[in-house]
Amino acid sequence: MGDVPGYHDLGRHPDGHRIPGLVIARFDAPLFFANGAVFTEHIRTLVDNAPAPVRWVIVASEAITGLDTTALDDLVALDDELAKRGISLVFAEMKGPVKDRLIRFGVSSRFGPDHFFPTVTNAVRSYKRIFGLDQQD
Repeated sequence: MGDVPGYHDLGRHPDGHRIPGLVIARFDAPLFFANGAVFTEHIRTLVDNAPAPVRWVIVASEAITGLDTTALDDLVALDDELAKRGISLVFAEMKGPVKDRLIRFGVSSRFGPDHFFPTVTNAVRSYKRIFGLDQQD
């Protein structure tokens, strides 16, 4: 959206500006056994429907308040699937306790510090810098 700063749902705001190769996804629930598959299918759909080949998926994680081992298995499978397609899965605004659970569950080598950003804006800036898009806008 040209005159409203921030990141917006393009379904509601079709005049919004897309960043080539980037999908920003938000999931407003804890990740647990009952919805881990729903989350991964949501991400797959966003990637499959993107107008350009996707290089990064940023999960705006501030609303994810919990994570269990079943959902973690779904997340790992999604990360594997995306990686085979050359897509990085990263997280922005993840709550400390949820991030701590990832570490306790033993996936810190998969989701290292370079997969976490304090804000969505910070993640987008990093993406743009990595892919040489920081001169746009």
